[in-house]
Amino acid sequence: MYRIAVDIGGTFTDCAILGPGGRLAAAKGFSVPEDPARGVVDALQRAAEEMKRPLPDLLRDADLFVHGCTIGTNAMIERTGVRTGLLITRGHEHTLRIGRVLQKVAGLSEAEMIHASRLHKAEPPLVPPDLVRGVTERLDWSGEVLVPLDREEASRHVEALVAGGVKAVAVCFLWSFLNPDHERQIRDLIRARHPDLFVTLSSDLSPVLGEYERAVTTTLNAYLGPRMAGYLERLEAGLRELGYVRPLLVMQAGGGLTTTSDAAARPVVTLDSGPVGGTLGARYFGGLAGQTNIICTDVGGTSFDVSLIHAGELQLEQEPVIGQYTFRVPKVLVKSIGAGGGSIAWVDEAGFLRVGPRSARAFPGPACYGRGGAEPTVTDADLVLGYLSPESFLGGRMRLDVAAARAALERLGARLDGHGRTGTPGAQEVAAGIVAILNAQMADLIRKSTVDRGFDPRDFVLVAYGGAGPTHAAFYGADVDARALVIFAQSTVFSAFGMLTTGVKHTADRSCPLRTPLAEADHARARSALEELEEAVLAQFAAEGAPPADVSLRRSAFVRYQMQVHALEIELPPGPFDPSGAAALFAAFEKKYAGIYGAGTGFAEAGLEVVSFRVEGAQAAFALRLAEETAAGEDPGPALVGRRPAYFEASGGFASTAVFRGDRLRPGHLLRGPALVERMGDTVVIPPGHRGRVDGFGNLWLDREGAA
Repeated sequence: MYRIAVDIGGTFTDCAILGPGGRLAAAKGFSVPEDPARGVVDALQRAAEEMKRPLPDLLRDADLFVHGCTIGTNAMIERTGVRTGLLITRGHEHTLRIGRVLQKVAGLSEAEMIHASRLHKAEPPLVPPDLVRGVTERLDWSGEVLVPLDREEASRHVEALVAGGVKAVAVCFLWSFLNPDHERQIRDLIRARHPDLFVTLSSDLSPVLGEYERAVTTTLNAYLGPRMAGYLERLEAGLRELGYVRPLLVMQAGGGLTTTSDAAARPVVTLDSGPVGGTLGARYFGGLAGQTNIICTDVGGTSFDVSLIHAGELQLEQEPVIGQYTFRVPKVLVKSIGAGGGSIAWVDEAGFLRVGPRSARAFPGPACYGRGGAEPTVTDADLVLGYLSPESFLGGRMRLDVAAARAALERLGARLDGHGRTGTPGAQEVAAGIVAILNAQMADLIRKSTVDRGFDPRDFVLVAYGGAGPTHAAFYGADVDARALVIFAQSTVFSAFGMLTTGVKHTADRSCPLRTPLAEADHARARSALEELEEAVLAQFAAEGAPPADVSLRRSAFVRYQMQVHALEIELPPGPFDPSGAAALFAAFEKKYAGIYGAGTGFAEAGLEVVSFRVEGAQAAFALRLAEETAAGEDPGPALVGRRPAYFEASGGFASTAVFRGDRLRPGHLLRGPALVERMGDTVVIPPGHRGRVDGFGNLWLDREGAA
């Protein structure tokens, strides 16, 4: 049987297949933004050719197909979601527009925040003002009805929205997470009159405190829903025609898989899920190697993504940001910048060289692709510096145009104003500058993702993947001084592979404010909330055919000191939520708080507060056994295919560099820099003074000569 994972990226669509005997196969196809399913089928076809099997036969023999899709993310970036209406409690029609005090800087980098006069709130708005309608209704803080729902008014609003061309409606009423009755009445009203209209209720999707974040989450989901549902329906139909008959699973941003029906109903859980597969894959290999602290770095065509695994655990953010909108869905914490192989180099107003964040993407692509791109990119620089071979790119499937890359770099050099130099810099000098800037930007993001959060990168193993990761990893890895550097064998499709290492996961949250000292009624409320959350999670698994015995549950609470804004997630101990359980919870919170912010920083005198509860249900990860080979000695001679000049600043320029075929390397082989390893979809650069050793899975472990 075969297990297939396909991940859509900005430039390429990646396919990883685990076949009989634990052998991994990899293939790449160009992403097709106007029809992403075409890119999926193209990558599948190339993988089938790699395995020398007809695609229908391969799909019929597959027992698992996992998909990481960027439909929702791209729709948000490009603002191509559907026309959406918002029904909200009367008097609160401007909730999305007013936002929070920090909305103007949400998700922005330090550089983007510098010019305060240029800051603005998210534009264009998810919902135009004329499509936001206030509904007469009101609940109090305990969920009791103060003002009944005006159904006639609500009906008029719905008809007006439909007449205005909306394809989806978001419903978000005050305190509806405590009493969802009014929202459910609206849902029933819409279903009776407009059954094809996509509807999202805040009480179903995000039943938690925080009016603004809850409204954003609900509106985002409605905005993206019809596009996601339509795409998944078309993809599943296409796969069925090709021979795949089993369920298709979709990657979530929170670190697990979900069904297509759930992803179609709750597309917000897939936002920014692309890099998560790589984080999961890194955790899997870290477990095999006994490494629990890992810096995950993914260099693709359009971005550089950094995530952390600490003590074997994924790091989550509870309020991620997309397009300056803060929403409430747990997501693996990934920091990104626009720095990748397709990042365009340019000259700013002061005459200085810059790299990114704009990307050439798949079309027209870098100048060397010969697809019409004229602006120089990082890939063009890597080619001119000798890191990439014009004949071996994508396993020889695509020839790169060195002359076009050189010409693009020379045009850029002519635009540089020559600060501190005489004469116009040539193509090689510009290329070296581009690579140096890119590597510095990536090292800086790693430091921000570790040091700024209290972690020392020297305590971590740094892993690199993505199409451009192996080319640059040794440079930015040395800059941050990580304990070790690992470049995965299937780096070019590693995020796709990582999706095969996890199982289906569903999460349910609910606000249940409790303040110390807790009374017996508080303990009872907590127990009731947890029981209802567990029932909801198990019911979702049961609807998908998973019996309760196959589902493991994890319960947690979000706790903070009173008068604080942010809460920490603390896993609840086994057993009922009673006085002893609550005491254990609060003790665990204070210990974690001190560990993050330092001893003595807590303010116990203010009292403690439980904000909300979460129950996470997970099926066991699919059994995964990779083929592992035994060591074949240190001599990599059989893999040596030649030498070519490559640029290394430490060597003072170009140096004669050994070139190895990645598919000929065997466990135990030791490579000393300068060296290049050419593989399908990427090239590993081993600089002078570095060495790389191949492990039993084909991964390269790099360190500096003389290191212990």
